[in-house]
Amino acid sequence: MKKIVLLFAAALFVVGTAIGQSKQNESSVTISYGSDNNDVTVTQDLDGDEYNESDVDIIGDSNGNDVDVNQDGEDMNSDVSITDNSNGNEVMVDQYEDGNDSDVDIDNHSNGNGVFVLQDGDDNESDVSIANYSNGNGVYVEQLGDDNNSDVDIANGSSGNGVGTGQYGDGNESDVSIYNDSDGNGVLTIQVGDDNESSVDIYNDSNGNGVETYQDGDDNDSDVEIGNSSNGNYVQTYQEDYNHESDVLIYEHSDGNVIMVGQEGNYSTSDVEVSYGSDGNFIDVDQKK
Repeated sequence: MKKIVLLFAAALFVVGTAIGQSKQNESSVTISYGSDNNDVTVTQDLDGDEYNESDVDIIGDSNGNDVDVNQDGEDMNSDVSITDNSNGNEVMVDQYEDGNDSDVDIDNHSNGNGVFVLQDGDDNESDVSIANYSNGNGVYVEQLGDDNNSDVDIANGSSGNGVGTGQYGDGNESDVSIYNDSDGNGVLTIQVGDDNESSVDIYNDSNGNGVETYQDGDDNDSDVEIGNSSNGNYVQTYQEDYNHESDVLIYEHSDGNVIMVGQEGNYSTSDVEVSYGSDGNFIDVDQKK
């Protein structure tokens, strides 16, 4: 009898271990210093409310690597890190279902990298960070569903980067921040649906950046801020349908910026403020029914 009980307990342990492994998978891939032209593919696919985690690290001076992460299920997490002086890498993250999280970090002096994130579902979050003095990187984030969040940060002295975010659904939020001394960056945000919010911040001494925001739906909000001594930036905001709010703020000693706001529909408000010592700015607000 004692042997039967022990065998039964052992069987339960094996079954429990198998169940635990099927519900929580972890994958870690590291490409070390000076490693080029590698292909990394991670696929995690489980049904129901599961938890999978993928971690890919491309460490300094590693160039031309391709990373493809595909996760299908709920509560997934993907982390991709490209560290110092790593150039020309391409990262693609696809996540399907709800409650997923994607983090992509590009470290200092990393140039010409491409980041593409697709999230299809609700309550997902995407964070992309480009660190100091990283130039010519391209970032595109697309989210399909409701209550999703996208956050893109371009740190100090990073120029010529392109950022595009597209959110299609309700209750979504997009935040793009370009920090000090970053020039010639382009930002395009598109939101289609209701109760969405877009925020773009260009910090001090950042010149020649272009920002376009487009919102189609009701009760959407767009905020654009240009920091001190930032010149020659172009901001265009267009909102269609009802109950929109657009706010554009240009801080002190910022010259030659172009601000264009278009709102089509009823019950919308536009607020543009140019702080002291800012010269030669062009502002055009067009509201029509």
